[in-house]
Amino acid sequence: MRYRLILICFFILCTFLSSGLNYDKKIDNMEIKNIVSDTIVKQDTILDVNGKVSLFIGDSHTANHHWGWQMLLCDKTGMKMNNTAVGGKITSWMIGVAKESIHSGIDYCFIWGGANDMYGSVKATKAVENIQQIVNICNLNGVKPIVLTGFDAKTCCVTPNNPGYPKRYAEFQQMLLDSIEGAKVLDTRVVVRKDCGDAICHMNPSGHKKISESVIKQMNFKIK
Repeated sequence: MRYRLILICFFILCTFLSSGLNYDKKIDNMEIKNIVSDTIVKQDTILDVNGKVSLFIGDSHTANHHWGWQMLLCDKTGMKMNNTAVGGKITSWMIGVAKESIHSGIDYCFIWGGANDMYGSVKATKAVENIQQIVNICNLNGVKPIVLTGFDAKTCCVTPNNPGYPKRYAEFQQMLLDSIEGAKVLDTRVVVRKDCGDAICHMNPSGHKKISESVIKQMNFKIK
């Protein structure tokens, strides 16, 4: 009789422990589903940036005042544009612009630099450090930094007088994607050779249009 009572108690204990494990699994599954759900919601959130102030720091690839990607981006989203880009400039010069132009009244800072650095003698690591410094200035002032890789240099650039340029630029772009911290880095290598107007891909209207569309898509900006 005593052995039967022990067996009954053991059976009840096993049943209780099993139900507890199943309950824990249900809780774990619920937590996982909630995390996944929250992640999806955050990724799919459409950002209404109409009226937001945007600063653009860059070189000739952002300095086009007729059909530039930055103009198309602001026209489509309603952002207010402050474009400081100047043709031929390198990333060390852009740091100075950042120090003078970035302040708490700006919402977004778009940074596209490095093409002239890579065409010249600036090391890719140094150019990336300069971009990171601009990003840091943005964060110190509560401005959201957005870094663009630019077009695919290997596909778009034809520079027989500087054959190492496309490879150097491509390596720099990958370093931006791999190492920049505290910023959204956008892979905008969507432009093809036919979208380029010259050997170093100063873009035609079609190229600027692709860049602006890529930025809007990756940032989930609302089109007004």
